[in-house]
Amino acid sequence: MDIFDIWVNLVTERSAQEFVTQEGYENIPGYLGSNQGPTGVDKLLGIMDELGVATGIFTGGLDRNTDKLLAICDEHPGRFLVAGGVGDPSRPGRQVKRLRELARHPAFCMVRVMPLASQVPTNDARHYPIYQVCEELEIPVGINAGIPGPRVRSRVQHPELLEDVLIDFPDLTVIVAHMGHPYEELLMNYMRKWSNLYVSCTAYAPRYMDPNLVAFMNTKTYRGRVLWGSDEPWFPMRRSLSEAQALPLDDEAMALFLGGTARRLLGTRS
Repeated sequence: MDIFDIWVNLVTERSAQEFVTQEGYENIPGYLGSNQGPTGVDKLLGIMDELGVATGIFTGGLDRNTDKLLAICDEHPGRFLVAGGVGDPSRPGRQVKRLRELARHPAFCMVRVMPLASQVPTNDARHYPIYQVCEELEIPVGINAGIPGPRVRSRVQHPELLEDVLIDFPDLTVIVAHMGHPYEELLMNYMRKWSNLYVSCTAYAPRYMDPNLVAFMNTKTYRGRVLWGSDEPWFPMRRSLSEAQALPLDDEAMALFLGGTARRLLGTRS
């Protein structure tokens, strides 16, 4: 089975400390149940090999650090891809220019919009140039939705705000990050309306997935609309994958969940 983790992180002692000492983020290690220890390339590859995970998507920013992540992809062909996160949407022209540069690399596969981090709403006009370019270049956008773990305002990423994006950019592929909990029913209704909307379980324990969503994933019409990902090391890959594999899905639905859909949407540019 092709297993594809759509959210992994390279974490050093320094970057872990910087992450958890952001205002409102102090509770994250306990919230996710991780030890937030360093995860270098070799350690990450070791975990992936142990679990049979073929490919992982690094999460970086739309900054020069992403060049380092792309270089790692070049060193390990087929094992990694890169998603670039929009850290500061206040300079959309600069973000768009950088996005076009990164998109030339075949391992650059997705843009992440993370309203919890910027506190800029999902449907804010400052994000629209990013959405427009991603629609043009056929690059999926991952958008955090739901109640986030950090102690920040969650209304900026309420799933209702996705409607504007889906209506205004009808050819844009949108992947909801971090489950969108507790709005799974709303997201299922949106997925019934928009065939280019997907949900991922990153940073969320699969064992707690809404039973109605799991049943949705097992239907002939909507199988393949939910993607697996861990958020290693913040949500450990071992736990996430073990719980995902225990879900009551048939073989085809499980294969699409664990990697088939992700490979189709995100793995073809490389």
